[in-house]
Amino acid sequence: MDRIASLIEGQPKGSALAQEFYSDSEIFQRDIDRIHLRHWLCVGHQSRIPNKGDWFRFDIAEESIIVVRGRDDEIRGLVNVCQHRGSRVCYQESGNSRMLVCPYHAWTYELDGRLRTTRYMGEGFDTSAHRLPQIHVRILEGLIFVCFAENPPGLDDAASVLKSTLGRYGWVNARVAHRQMYSVNANWKLATENYQECYHCTPAHPEFSRLHATEKPDAEVAELRAEAALRARAMGIEIPEVNHWPYGAPGEEMVDASYDAIYPGSVTGSEDGQPVAPLMGDFTDYDGGFCYADVGPTSFFLAYPDHGLMYLFIPRGPQKADMELLWLVAGDAREGVDYDRSKLTWLWDITSVADKLIIDQNQQGVNSRYYHPSAYGPMEAQTRSFIEWYLQEISDSPSS
Repeated sequence: MDRIASLIEGQPKGSALAQEFYSDSEIFQRDIDRIHLRHWLCVGHQSRIPNKGDWFRFDIAEESIIVVRGRDDEIRGLVNVCQHRGSRVCYQESGNSRMLVCPYHAWTYELDGRLRTTRYMGEGFDTSAHRLPQIHVRILEGLIFVCFAENPPGLDDAASVLKSTLGRYGWVNARVAHRQMYSVNANWKLATENYQECYHCTPAHPEFSRLHATEKPDAEVAELRAEAALRARAMGIEIPEVNHWPYGAPGEEMVDASYDAIYPGSVTGSEDGQPVAPLMGDFTDYDGGFCYADVGPTSFFLAYPDHGLMYLFIPRGPQKADMELLWLVAGDAREGVDYDRSKLTWLWDITSVADKLIIDQNQQGVNSRYYHPSAYGPMEAQTRSFIEWYLQEISDSPSS
């Protein structure tokens, strides 16, 4: 039995992971190979590249892709590696280009990845034999998903769930109002585990907890959620509860969705619980609720009637990760007229700063020789399921 297999075999069931899973470079590389490069990852919203020739980079561990809108209006994911001697083609974070030109030797690529011209490569050089590799891309409700795998999991289940959830909130016609990166000095799993439970919300996030019923066990707020759901139904909106996460339907990517309540007196996620932007999608009023949706292992979404949040967790190293947060508003909402950016972003900025602190401190504690993983509690059930799924994925007999 190899070392990683031995660690998996010795992992106590229902418990937080052993120290090595949060620090070991070999395990981190297996995480990248067997999880992040095999599953669908959300990399942004289509409103980031509204015009032909618009592009942005998405980097994960040692891989880099160019997410570009072509002349045919198609969004593609091109591997950001020149097919001459391996240089990055795009150095900047984003831009607009008629062609993609490698700064090293000026090999020039079309926006669909085809090699157009080279310099001094000699007679008979076949440009058609070289092109930027392309990975899978799919757009769901305005969200751009990519997958590096040759045969990725299906996305039909996720497409259906997102249409019946985020689709009702108008995300396909939304736009990014603000984007912020929060870097954590911790393994990506600690960031993901933290997002999957609200056991920590009351002590760590008082600003969030005074508004959102998520901070309490389900049984204690069931009536409040039912009342919010009734108000949504009065507008012809019904948000389904779906639990295909972390174990997806056969052959499909993992996805889930849930509907939760905001405490009476508040209507959205803001400093005072009051509206911060125009209503979106099918909403004609505030229902006192909001929607969570998750797709794949590291892409999480939160929808209020007047704005939305995208949480993307991006591994950088064994103890380094980024939390990328994007705020969405209605596509025609005008900053300074229809919304104030500082008010729009206040709650989830202060929450993310607090998350960075607790995740960083979590990693420091895990690194101690006195770290001893304990059992997950009832409010950490989804985190526990995620860890059980994770161990199967990185084993030599991954889950189906």
